[in-house]
Amino acid sequence: MRVLVTGSSGFIARFLIPGLAARGHEVVGIDTRAVGDSGSHFRFVQADIRDEDAVNRVMQRVDLAVHLAAEHKDFGVSESRYHEVNVEGTDTVLRSAARFGVGKFIFFSSVAVYGTSPAPTHEELAPLPDSPYGKTKLLAETRIEGWARTDSGREVVIVRPTVIFGPWNYANMYRLIDSVARRRYIGVGAGTNIKSIGYVENVADATLFLIERMKAGVQLFNYADSPHLTTGELVRCIAADLHVSVPFLRFPRPMALAAAFPFDVLAKATGKDLPLTAKRIDKFTSPSHHLADKIRAIGYQPPYALEDGIRKTVAWYLDEAR
Repeated sequence: MRVLVTGSSGFIARFLIPGLAARGHEVVGIDTRAVGDSGSHFRFVQADIRDEDAVNRVMQRVDLAVHLAAEHKDFGVSESRYHEVNVEGTDTVLRSAARFGVGKFIFFSSVAVYGTSPAPTHEELAPLPDSPYGKTKLLAETRIEGWARTDSGREVVIVRPTVIFGPWNYANMYRLIDSVARRRYIGVGAGTNIKSIGYVENVADATLFLIERMKAGVQLFNYADSPHLTTGELVRCIAADLHVSVPFLRFPRPMALAAAFPFDVLAKATGKDLPLTAKRIDKFTSPSHHLADKIRAIGYQPPYALEDGIRKTVAWYLDEAR
């Protein structure tokens, strides 16, 4: 097949595109940011998904569109920007897909559509997003579902992944590994809250698995690796792979949130994305338990255990990222 990957310079695409090529697919990518050469199997166009002419150029003769492009940052993104990229950008991709007769579409949404759920989430749970990112991802889902309904032959898969981590990603997991490695980690609360995460090579492999099982209509899948670790267990895994002692210093959650609040004020005043804020502490110490039983029920088995993914990410940190 000829596969279009939006957000082709991003983290997931870095692992997905080689997998597509290994299966004999020709890949076309579009992204605002250029990366290094990806080989003869890959053609890249540097453009914004909101640029309809550019999207039309890359959509021609495509059999499957994998829509990864999105706006998502912990800090500094306006609600209007989220809507422009995550919703209006998706509309542009859908119009182009309809224009060129593309019948297969995979969309990466997010567990953020569930909001802050006290119970483990699953695909039958009604979404209740409480962030601009989650709200715009859910809006994009509804656009895609509407697109699928207009043609009974269209095949759509929506993936709602949890936090994805792995080598070459400098987001929250990297920060956690770095803080433990530098003996700067301070525990907050009891550390018993579940933090569902997904290793990136498993996420890419699951996507390839789902591509081979697409069918008419819309299929929806959460993605998270298991076992689901608590924050305390996650920190202990990281410390063991780093061969350092487990951090023992721990503060009550209310005290830590109060102490970090001035950093939120400073971040807002300066426009800087500070590594320590009350918002980050609240996010890390709140439960985020997302079940992915549905994809396993149709036969998916990830190639890497979660502990192996953590180990590989720590090894990358020690070899290259530290």
